[in-house]
Amino acid sequence: RARKDGFWDADCERAYLALERQQSRLLDEDMIRSGSGIVVSVAGDKDFVIREVIPAIRWFQEFAKNKAQNFRTTVFAESGLLTPKIRNSFDTVIEEITSQLTPLAFRVKAFKIRAMARSPYDRTLYLDLDSRPCDTQGVFLKKLWPLLDNADLVLADNYAGQDKLVGTIADLRREHASGLVLLRSSSLNTRQLLADYASAHAILKNTRRGRRDQPALMVALRLAVEKKSNPLRLAHIPRNAFCRKNTSDIVSCDAGCLVVHKAARYDLAYKFFGIGFKKTGTTTLAAALRTLKIGPEPNHADSVAATIALLKQKPDAALALRAARQARAMTDAPWCLAASRGNLLAKIAHTYPRAKFILTRRPTINWWISTRNWLSCLKPFNIDRYKIMLNAANFSRSEFTVAYERYNQRVLQFFSSSSATDQLLVLDLDANTPFPWSQLCAFVEAWGKCPTDNDLRRNSFFQSDFAVSHPEATPSRYDLQLCSSASIEDDNAIIAHGLRRRDALVSRNEQTDKRLASLVALRSRRQKYRDSLRGGTLSS
Repeated sequence: RARKDGFWDADCERAYLALERQQSRLLDEDMIRSGSGIVVSVAGDKDFVIREVIPAIRWFQEFAKNKAQNFRTTVFAESGLLTPKIRNSFDTVIEEITSQLTPLAFRVKAFKIRAMARSPYDRTLYLDLDSRPCDTQGVFLKKLWPLLDNADLVLADNYAGQDKLVGTIADLRREHASGLVLLRSSSLNTRQLLADYASAHAILKNTRRGRRDQPALMVALRLAVEKKSNPLRLAHIPRNAFCRKNTSDIVSCDAGCLVVHKAARYDLAYKFFGIGFKKTGTTTLAAALRTLKIGPEPNHADSVAATIALLKQKPDAALALRAARQARAMTDAPWCLAASRGNLLAKIAHTYPRAKFILTRRPTINWWISTRNWLSCLKPFNIDRYKIMLNAANFSRSEFTVAYERYNQRVLQFFSSSSATDQLLVLDLDANTPFPWSQLCAFVEAWGKCPTDNDLRRNSFFQSDFAVSHPEATPSRYDLQLCSSASIEDDNAIIAHGLRRRDALVSRNEQTDKRLASLVALRSRRQKYRDSLRGGTLSS
């Protein structure tokens, strides 16, 4: 796409020539600096705060507990955006009033540049909120700070193969990433670069690249490095230290990365398990995760095998853990058994400590009617399987609803007792209300615009592909109409209908098995007869 081509173009050249003729005014003449620290910027709207800021706060809270005294944090924010929780997560809060008439995308990037320029530290690590350090002890800082020993500025590459261009003019004519930047903030070279950075961004405002900050950084960088006297000293962050999808071999804290860009999207260690029981919106959740491009999903055959293993008399969770290894988005079975079979929930949390969990729920009575109708009219052969899944004694309203509520309560108690409530999202889904996109997007850290439509796949009696794969158990039109119109008062009739259909299917399957056994025996006798003819051993 032209907007992300990464190369020098006519617009960049125009900005470069304009700033070459007139030096930009410094942005930090009133700043007093000391020590070392991390700076982040928060600008935009309330939706941005919910979607991107709040999910990042937990890391800063943990860092505040563990860090050494000489590592501090500052949030540079537009006035009116910060909640008390966000404020309390940083050592220093700097707020500024900005013009809301400025286009949002441009304003956010301009504010980011200003946050870098007005850092209160001598040594600054600027961090976008979608760039997540892999530890909260400050180890990543101790390994990154030495890059500034002989540099004014340290940048990461934006594209694969860019590291081969270091030291050439081609490197300065290619965009660098700005999600993690190390700055010697007291250096005049750095201060002037940041002033030119802001000016170039303003010049490029009405161009096709004006919504982004990397083209402006490219212009400012060329001006600073190509100076005849006292040029800016530029260094580069190793591509496997700041891990990004475009440049790194693997994007994962488990691969030795110090900081990961968009970890929730690209790091396989960040998994999402939908652990709501069946008929609570698991199909809808799966569709939502696909819409947000969160994947891959586990292999279907592996999921089926894992479910069968958990339904045995001695439930085995090993296959479920293995099925999740190369996947990131897990919904429905076997994950809907997390709190009922094989101690699966605890084993997932132990095996995948960075995983997050989504509990989908429905009001108990609504869930029961849906489950009762689904089993009685569409899938009666699954009645006994659901009993095992829920650890219910029989197929009745009392047994199933108690088991369902017990399941949900076990999930809530697990996260409450482990002080990991921020790893659990509870989604109360209802067919009559819009899908809670904002909650899900914030939880899974879906950077970018969050969907607002409600056009997600939902299971229904009249829109099911079940008959295609199970023609022998296809419900009649009467079955579908009976269950789609049944109410809570029809429990006894619907349950009895379902049990009759189950027994009929079992009987039909037994008869089919007998016929198949007879055919197999007949074929065996015929084969023996042929063999005897060929061997000349036919007896009277």
